Amino acid sequence: MSDWTKAKHNKDLGSDDFVTIKNMFVSQLVIPEIKPPQQFLLCPVGLVGSGKTTVVSPLAEKLHLVRISHDEIREILKKNDYNYDRSKEIASEVISDFLKDGYSVAIDANCGSQETFDRIKNIEQKYHLRVIWIHINPPEEFIINKLRNFKHTWLFADGEEAVRGYLNYKNTYGDGTGLHIDFDYVFDTSKSNIQEQIADAEKVILKQING
Repeated sequence: MSDWTKAKHNKDLGSDDFVTIKNMFVSQLVIPEIKPPQQFLLCPVGLVGSGKTTVVSPLAEKLHLVRISHDEIREILKKNDYNYDRSKEIASEVISDFLKDGYSVAIDANCGSQETFDRIKNIEQKYHLRVIWIHINPPEEFIINKLRNFKHTWLFADGEEAVRGYLNYKNTYGDGTGLHIDFDYVFDTSKSNIQEQIADAEKVILKQING
Protein backbone atom coordinates (compact mmCIF):
# COMPACT_ATOMS: atom_id res chain seq x y z
CA MET A 1 0.00 0.00 0.00
CA SER A 2 1.31 3.45 -0.89
CA ASP A 3 2.66 5.52 1.98
CA TRP A 4 0.65 8.38 0.48
CA THR A 5 -2.52 6.45 1.28
CA LYS A 6 -1.60 5.21 4.74
CA ALA A 7 1.19 6.15 7.11
CA LYS A 8 3.82 3.50 7.73
CA HIS A 9 3.19 3.85 11.47
CA ASN A 10 -0.48 3.06 11.97
CA LYS A 11 -1.17 3.99 15.58
CA ASP A 12 -4.82 5.00 16.05
CA LEU A 13 -5.60 8.56 17.11
CA GLY A 14 -7.48 8.68 20.42
CA SER A 15 -9.73 11.50 21.64
CA ASP A 16 -7.11 13.36 23.68
CA ASP A 17 -4.50 13.02 20.96
CA PHE A 18 -7.06 14.15 18.39
CA VAL A 19 -7.32 17.49 20.18
CA THR A 20 -3.52 17.72 20.45
CA ILE A 21 -2.96 17.08 16.74
CA LYS A 22 -5.76 19.46 15.80
CA ASN A 23 -4.24 22.22 17.95
CA MET A 24 -0.80 21.57 16.46
CA PHE A 25 -2.24 22.05 13.00
CA VAL A 26 -4.20 25.20 13.91
CA SER A 27 -1.11 26.73 15.55
CA GLN A 28 0.72 26.75 12.20
CA LEU A 29 -2.11 28.31 10.19
CA VAL A 30 -1.89 31.82 8.78
CA ILE A 31 -4.93 33.69 10.08
CA PRO A 32 -5.89 36.73 7.97
CA GLU A 33 -6.17 40.03 9.81
CA ILE A 34 -9.33 40.95 7.92
CA LYS A 35 -12.33 38.93 6.80
CA PRO A 36 -14.02 39.20 3.38
CA PRO A 37 -17.30 41.15 3.64
CA GLN A 38 -19.14 38.16 2.17
CA GLN A 39 -18.25 34.83 3.76
CA PHE A 40 -17.41 32.07 1.30
CA LEU A 41 -15.67 28.74 0.86
CA LEU A 42 -13.10 28.13 -1.88
CA CYS A 43 -13.17 24.52 -3.10
CA PRO A 44 -10.75 23.13 -5.69
CA VAL A 45 -11.28 20.01 -7.75
CA GLY A 46 -8.03 18.46 -8.94
CA LEU A 47 -6.17 15.20 -8.61
CA VAL A 48 -2.85 14.71 -6.85
CA GLY A 49 -0.08 16.49 -8.74
CA SER A 50 -2.44 18.83 -10.58
CA GLY A 51 -1.17 21.92 -8.73
CA LYS A 52 -3.87 22.66 -6.17
CA THR A 53 -1.52 24.27 -3.65
CA THR A 54 0.14 26.28 -6.44
CA VAL A 55 -3.23 27.91 -7.03
CA VAL A 56 -4.97 27.80 -3.64
CA SER A 57 -2.10 29.22 -1.56
CA PRO A 58 -1.78 32.57 -3.40
CA LEU A 59 -5.55 32.88 -3.76
CA ALA A 60 -5.98 32.37 -0.02
CA GLU A 61 -3.48 35.14 0.66
CA LYS A 62 -5.01 37.55 -1.87
CA LEU A 63 -8.60 36.91 -0.76
CA HIS A 64 -7.92 36.80 3.02
CA LEU A 65 -8.87 33.15 3.48
CA VAL A 66 -7.79 30.60 6.06
CA ARG A 67 -6.12 27.84 4.03
CA ILE A 68 -6.81 24.33 5.36
CA SER A 69 -4.46 21.76 3.84
CA HIS A 70 -5.31 18.08 4.18
CA ASP A 71 -1.72 17.13 3.30
CA GLU A 72 -0.36 19.29 6.11
CA ILE A 73 -2.66 17.53 8.58
CA ARG A 74 -1.47 14.15 7.35
CA GLU A 75 2.14 15.27 7.62
CA ILE A 76 1.64 16.12 11.30
CA LEU A 77 -0.08 12.77 11.87
CA LYS A 78 2.76 10.88 10.22
CA LYS A 79 5.46 12.74 12.16
CA ASN A 80 3.68 11.71 15.35
CA ASP A 81 3.31 8.06 14.27
CA TYR A 82 -0.45 8.11 13.69
CA ASN A 83 -2.38 6.77 10.74
CA TYR A 84 -4.52 9.03 8.55
CA ASP A 85 -7.89 7.56 9.50
CA ARG A 86 -9.12 10.74 11.24
CA SER A 87 -7.41 13.33 9.04
CA LYS A 88 -10.65 14.34 7.29
CA GLU A 89 -12.37 14.62 10.66
CA ILE A 90 -9.68 17.02 11.85
CA ALA A 91 -10.00 19.08 8.66
CA SER A 92 -13.79 19.22 8.99
CA GLU A 93 -13.64 20.41 12.59
CA VAL A 94 -11.07 23.10 11.81
CA ILE A 95 -13.08 24.33 8.83
CA SER A 96 -16.25 24.50 10.95
CA ASP A 97 -14.45 26.34 13.77
CA PHE A 98 -13.25 29.08 11.44
CA LEU A 99 -16.56 29.37 9.63
CA LYS A 100 -18.33 29.78 12.99
CA ASP A 101 -15.94 32.65 13.74
CA GLY A 102 -16.91 34.36 10.48
CA TYR A 103 -13.77 33.60 8.49
CA SER A 104 -13.79 32.50 4.88
CA VAL A 105 -11.90 29.31 4.15
CA ALA A 106 -9.89 27.83 1.28
CA ILE A 107 -9.75 24.04 1.25
CA ASP A 108 -6.36 22.91 -0.03
CA ALA A 109 -7.44 19.39 -0.99
CA ASN A 110 -9.38 17.72 -3.76
CA CYS A 111 -13.08 18.42 -3.24
CA GLY A 112 -14.07 16.29 -6.23
CA SER A 113 -15.09 13.05 -4.52
CA GLN A 114 -18.80 12.42 -3.91
CA GLU A 115 -18.22 12.20 -0.15
CA THR A 116 -16.44 15.56 0.03
CA PHE A 117 -18.89 17.20 -2.38
CA ASP A 118 -21.84 16.13 -0.19
CA ARG A 119 -20.06 17.42 2.93
CA ILE A 120 -19.48 20.80 1.28
CA LYS A 121 -23.12 21.06 0.22
CA ASN A 122 -24.10 20.51 3.87
CA ILE A 123 -21.66 23.23 4.97
CA GLU A 124 -23.10 25.56 2.35
CA GLN A 125 -26.61 25.11 3.73
CA LYS A 126 -25.59 25.19 7.39
CA TYR A 127 -23.63 28.44 7.21
CA HIS A 128 -25.59 30.08 4.37
CA LEU A 129 -22.42 30.96 2.49
CA ARG A 130 -21.29 31.01 -1.10
CA VAL A 131 -19.15 28.14 -2.39
CA ILE A 132 -16.64 29.03 -5.11
CA TRP A 133 -15.63 26.01 -7.18
CA ILE A 134 -12.39 26.02 -9.13
CA HIS A 135 -11.04 23.26 -11.37
CA ILE A 136 -7.30 22.54 -11.45
CA ASN A 137 -7.18 20.74 -14.77
CA PRO A 138 -3.82 20.37 -16.52
CA PRO A 139 -3.39 17.58 -19.09
CA GLU A 140 -2.85 14.17 -17.51
CA GLU A 141 0.50 13.86 -19.29
CA PHE A 142 1.69 16.94 -17.40
CA ILE A 143 0.65 15.41 -14.06
CA ILE A 144 2.27 12.05 -14.80
CA ASN A 145 5.55 13.66 -15.88
CA LYS A 146 5.55 15.92 -12.84
CA LEU A 147 4.94 13.03 -10.46
CA ARG A 148 7.44 10.76 -12.16
CA ASN A 149 10.13 13.36 -11.44
CA PHE A 150 8.88 13.86 -7.89
CA LYS A 151 11.77 14.04 -5.43
CA HIS A 152 11.72 12.07 -2.19
CA THR A 153 9.55 13.74 0.47
CA TRP A 154 7.42 12.58 3.41
CA LEU A 155 4.52 12.09 0.97
CA PHE A 156 6.06 9.73 -1.62
CA ALA A 157 9.08 7.47 -1.54
CA ASP A 158 9.84 8.17 -5.20
CA GLY A 159 8.30 9.20 -8.50
CA GLU A 160 6.91 5.78 -9.34
CA GLU A 161 5.05 5.60 -6.03
CA ALA A 162 3.69 9.08 -6.73
CA VAL A 163 2.34 7.95 -10.12
CA ARG A 164 0.77 4.84 -8.55
CA GLY A 165 -0.85 7.01 -5.90
CA TYR A 166 -2.29 9.27 -8.58
CA LEU A 167 -3.70 6.38 -10.63
CA ASN A 168 -5.13 4.63 -7.57
CA TYR A 169 -6.82 7.82 -6.41
CA LYS A 170 -8.25 8.51 -9.86
CA ASN A 171 -9.58 4.96 -10.18
CA THR A 172 -11.12 5.06 -6.72
CA TYR A 173 -12.60 8.56 -6.61
CA GLY A 174 -12.68 9.72 -10.23
CA ASP A 175 -11.66 13.16 -11.43
CA GLY A 176 -14.75 15.06 -10.29
CA THR A 177 -16.33 15.37 -13.73
CA GLY A 178 -19.20 13.10 -12.72
CA LEU A 179 -20.39 15.65 -10.16
CA HIS A 180 -21.38 18.13 -12.90
CA ILE A 181 -20.04 21.12 -10.99
CA ASP A 182 -20.50 24.57 -12.51
CA PHE A 183 -16.94 25.85 -12.03
CA ASP A 184 -16.31 29.53 -11.40
CA TYR A 185 -12.80 29.24 -12.85
CA VAL A 186 -10.71 26.56 -14.56
CA PHE A 187 -6.91 26.53 -14.25
CA ASP A 188 -4.39 24.88 -16.54
CA THR A 189 -1.30 24.69 -14.36
CA SER A 190 0.75 23.31 -17.25
CA LYS A 191 0.76 26.77 -18.83
CA SER A 192 3.53 29.29 -18.16
CA ASN A 193 1.05 32.10 -17.40
CA ILE A 194 -0.10 30.68 -14.06
CA GLN A 195 0.34 34.04 -12.29
CA GLU A 196 -1.94 35.66 -14.85
CA GLN A 197 -4.50 32.90 -14.32
CA ILE A 198 -4.38 33.47 -10.56
CA ALA A 199 -4.87 37.22 -10.99
CA ASP A 200 -7.75 36.61 -13.38
CA ALA A 201 -9.35 34.10 -11.00
CA GLU A 202 -9.09 36.60 -8.14
CA LYS A 203 -11.10 39.11 -10.17
CA VAL A 204 -13.71 36.51 -11.11
CA ILE A 205 -14.10 35.34 -7.51
CA LEU A 206 -14.43 38.87 -6.13
CA LYS A 207 -17.08 39.61 -8.74
CA GLN A 208 -18.98 36.45 -7.80
CA ILE A 209 -19.00 37.06 -4.05
CA ASN A 210 -19.58 40.81 -4.20
CA GLY A 211 -21.94 40.85 -7.16
